[in-house]
Amino acid sequence: MTLQTTSEPRSPVYFDRMIDAFHAGTTGRHAHLGHWNLRDDGTADDYGTEDPNAFARAQSRLNSEVIRMASVAPGTRILDVACGFGGLIQTLDELLTNADLTGINIDIRQLEICQRLPSVNDNALRWQEADACDLPFADATFDTLFCIEAMFHFASRDQFLAETRRVLKPGGVLVLTDVVLLQDDRMPSFCFDAILNDGYGPWPDPWCESGDATTLLKSSGNWTDIARIDATQNTLPSYGYIAPQHVRDHHAPNDVAARSALLLQWLHTNQLLRYEYVSATVGAKS
Repeated sequence: MTLQTTSEPRSPVYFDRMIDAFHAGTTGRHAHLGHWNLRDDGTADDYGTEDPNAFARAQSRLNSEVIRMASVAPGTRILDVACGFGGLIQTLDELLTNADLTGINIDIRQLEICQRLPSVNDNALRWQEADACDLPFADATFDTLFCIEAMFHFASRDQFLAETRRVLKPGGVLVLTDVVLLQDDRMPSFCFDAILNDGYGPWPDPWCESGDATTLLKSSGNWTDIARIDATQNTLPSYGYIAPQHVRDHHAPNDVAARSALLLQWLHTNQLLRYEYVSATVGAKS
């Protein structure tokens, strides 16, 4: 298990609180909304704020969903971009053997948490500080690349996808989750921008003016087997955990992260936020 560092850390504001929570033992290694199975009436199975493990199960379920889309196999090289606290790599390590699993992040604090994660299957675990839009790897290095709930933080979706194609082998698979916001006349877009960037920034292109992930993948002409799954309703229940009632009632006015979480919940609930799972395969190199 190795850790390499190259640059000064920069991280979304909300990770300050998450890092403190991890060290306090009040949150685990997953750093995303999670996936809830829905009943026929649209309500979420296994949901309930009284169950302390329900959210963690939903987060593990999202990992299972994206791994299924990637069809990962033993003996492969996998890159997790913006790896958080290493939750996805931990899951992959439990599933695979003879695999080379690399996680990158721009925040050394998160990588230090990842470095404490031992392999349970003798896979190679590597951790490196890096910018998602300037990946420090040779062309055609990886078989699979994941990016979970992070691409909207990057300086350029387009540049990240170009880097992804470069470091994946021909036939390599990309699986990511994308958050797509939709314009609404009820509030000027600059108000949304300010609140989101206060608590969830950097978020340089919240309205996907350069294109969402699926649009960019299709327009580049370099990808095949592009698939998109709308997981908007499957991720919505998680606000009961990241913005619970006591936060809404007491803390939001003076808490930038809480304000941003409440705005995201409002957008999500009012169908102005789409949460998508996207997969694609690298075509032949030109």
